[in-house]
Amino acid sequence: MSAGITINIPKLEISAEERAESKPTPESIDAATRLLRETGLVVIESVLPRDWIEEVNTAMEAVLDMEEDTHNGEHPMLKMPFMDARIIDNPFAMPIMKAVMGEKIFAYLPYGCNATTPGNEIQWIHRDSGQLFPELPFALPVSTIVVNIPLVDFTIENGATEVWPGSHLIIDDEAVRNTPYNVCDEVRAAQMPSFQLVMPAGSVVVRDMRCWHRAMPNRTQTRRPMLALVYFRRFHHSPDAPNIFNAKVPEDIWTNMSENTQEVYRFQTHD
Repeated sequence: MSAGITINIPKLEISAEERAESKPTPESIDAATRLLRETGLVVIESVLPRDWIEEVNTAMEAVLDMEEDTHNGEHPMLKMPFMDARIIDNPFAMPIMKAVMGEKIFAYLPYGCNATTPGNEIQWIHRDSGQLFPELPFALPVSTIVVNIPLVDFTIENGATEVWPGSHLIIDDEAVRNTPYNVCDEVRAAQMPSFQLVMPAGSVVVRDMRCWHRAMPNRTQTRRPMLALVYFRRFHHSPDAPNIFNAKVPEDIWTNMSENTQEVYRFQTHD
């Protein structure tokens, strides 16, 4: 299947001072939010120390090697180096997300890692999140964002992710709105511009989760890992509100609830 028309990656150019201090200026934040709104993503290259990223990658390789045992005892990604503030409170990603989704954004831990393995095949084109109100003939502002941090250099050879800029604004046909991962049309995508996220390790990508994208084939002999942290705009779900969702429902009551009732109370903790 042919890829879309190739275009330039929407990058935020930052100054040496911003890079050294890990602090974007208000002007850079404004430029980043414009890129995010118009193209659906923004890339800030090489903002995390290369030697430290190599340490994180080594630790992630160990986690991926023992992936089947991650639920036995403490989750391996709820400890250092994965809980480092440079990841979970990234000084470039956070102000951009708060500028477009408000100060009360929230997320869940542990976060994820997208890793393609040598010899993997091309993935189907998809969204990670559909439109908030898919029946409307226009797209609303962003409500879910993923922050990606590549732990190795992303190249064409190791399957850098392909993305369709501007696709976050596309309204899906009714036939695909409720399909798994919001599958997108290959023929239509081939007529639209796309690019592969070729970038150095330690870059930061802030992406609207409605963007069409897919993993590309990894033709090298090593994994291609990328951290993935998902953030949400605060709507009615209020995880930080006092006494909300803190009371545990007894398991015998929970198991006797209907499936519909459990779905309504899905955020409630239970023994």
